[in-house]
Amino acid sequence: MTTTEQLGIADARTYLLNRARAQDVQLEVYAERATATSVKGFGGEVSEFKLTARQGLGLRALVGGAWGSAFTENLSRPALDRALDTAVENATLVAPEAGSALSDWPAPPALDLHGEGLSGVSVEQKVRAALTLEAAARAADPRVTSVPYSSYSDMDSETLVGNTHGLERGQKALHAFTYVAPLVSEDGQNKMKGEWQFTREFTELDPTRTALDAVHRSTALLGAKPAPSGPVPVVITGEALAELLALFAPMFSGKMVEEGKSPLAGRVGEVIASPMVTLLDDPTLPRGLNSRSFDAEGHPSMPLTLIDAGTLHAFMHNAQTAARAGTVSTGHATRFSYQSTVGVGPSNLLMRAGETPADQLAGSVTGVRLTGIAGGHAGADPITGDFSLQAEGFWIEDGQTTHPLEVFTVAGNILELLRDVQAVGSEIEWTMYAAGAPAVRVKALAVGGS
Repeated sequence: MTTTEQLGIADARTYLLNRARAQDVQLEVYAERATATSVKGFGGEVSEFKLTARQGLGLRALVGGAWGSAFTENLSRPALDRALDTAVENATLVAPEAGSALSDWPAPPALDLHGEGLSGVSVEQKVRAALTLEAAARAADPRVTSVPYSSYSDMDSETLVGNTHGLERGQKALHAFTYVAPLVSEDGQNKMKGEWQFTREFTELDPTRTALDAVHRSTALLGAKPAPSGPVPVVITGEALAELLALFAPMFSGKMVEEGKSPLAGRVGEVIASPMVTLLDDPTLPRGLNSRSFDAEGHPSMPLTLIDAGTLHAFMHNAQTAARAGTVSTGHATRFSYQSTVGVGPSNLLMRAGETPADQLAGSVTGVRLTGIAGGHAGADPITGDFSLQAEGFWIEDGQTTHPLEVFTVAGNILELLRDVQAVGSEIEWTMYAAGAPAVRVKALAVGGS
């Protein structure tokens, strides 16, 4: 056995924790391993094919109440020793932080996020999925002029967390994902709308159906007319509402609250939304895009109700923000990767469905059906709740959809929008951002037409 031998992530975790205990150092190890495939199709051919693999460990050493971080992708024993030394040294260079501690929490829930979904799936099958998306979209309608986006991707990953207090966690997950966005043209108008499918079982993928849905969504936007300007009643589809909720999820972060960056600070127990609004974050959904049995600190996952029938119920916390707030972790510690620091964030954000059937939601409304938003990186402010976003949608006349609208803007405040909810649909729509919501009818939003 040589000193340069590369350990697996589980053995590397064990090695580091044993070394830390021998040195009387409090240590947390976060490890990831992942292999991924990405295939893009264009013009009936593969335009891009990628096979990637990565693994690494992130370390957090707790010395005198201060965290020191380090990471390594070299899993040889000498490299692991250097990473541990670096983490300990870094802890001596920063100030102690209140609430810093390691814990050995109870066992997490048993979630099967892996199964046999990609077992035996060949590269040829994956390529065929990407090319079928494009071919089916092109053949679906003569108004399809090209298919700029047609892709298949998958990932098989493993995440491990452990610390010197005895915590030891492991989880495997995999998924397959398809996306297609056809460009359609008619009478000088060009429109494009994408569609996607996420699954943990390759055999459940239906590229042809996904492509047909994307074409239908795109052609429905043709024949658009200018939108009016001013406050109008709005029916927001579940997809558009979920996109909005994802933009404002940070206001429910305990970290944002303690930093004075949430308009909800100090308001737990207050009514902040319509009684028809119940919002939760649920990392335990079997088919959730961001499901997990434990968070980045190893805390067991569990559903967390954020808004309960209009009343602010809770904030998301990791162990440290919870300790400083005088509460307990909600299992919402996050890491973007083993290279990043620990933060707070949602998993699968979900607004509960209501009882209004889709065909009755618009009622006798004359106004806008909002089907999509864009520009959230610049047009949405989680600190205030205000937004001004590019939007797409349709005009409704007496409850009936009459025609699509040219690109317009919608502006308002997310908390005012949630207070103004008048009806909630009975079906949930999910976005690629792991947020789901039913369609809702709201009293009014400010619309800016062309």
